[in-house]
Amino acid sequence: MGDAASNVELVERLERAYNERDYDTVRACLAPDFVAHTPGAEMVPAGVEGAIAANEGGFSFFSDKRSEILEIFGDGDRTVSHVRMTGTNDGGIAWAGVPANGKAIDTDWIQISRHADDGTIVETWAQMDIPKMLMQVGAMPAPEGM
Repeated sequence: MGDAASNVELVERLERAYNERDYDTVRACLAPDFVAHTPGAEMVPAGVEGAIAANEGGFSFFSDKRSEILEIFGDGDRTVSHVRMTGTNDGGIAWAGVPANGKAIDTDWIQISRHADDGTIVETWAQMDIPKMLMQVGAMPAPEGM
């Protein structure tokens, strides 16, 4: 495990690589046996290539997708990040039955990353505010009063 500061820098580097679709950097940041415990992970291949496929899926729904780390900290072999994602639904969201409709999304997630001895990320757990995103694209109604 790298030190907490190095692990934080690696997660920040990885998030930039996802935004830039720099998959060589993604492959360098993630361990070969990477496991994602993330909503929708069962819909993509396992490992590093699945993480890349998930990112490409996001771009297919929201071609202008951007993510930014709002808060991040590390302790030991874990890094916790609060990430914001914005974009425009110009590709539709097939798994939710939502056609392309030009609606903007602004949602977030919390992710815990576990780092290997060499500092690469071997495992992540994430919880995304999917209901918020589905409300924003018109796939489900907002609760009363919202």
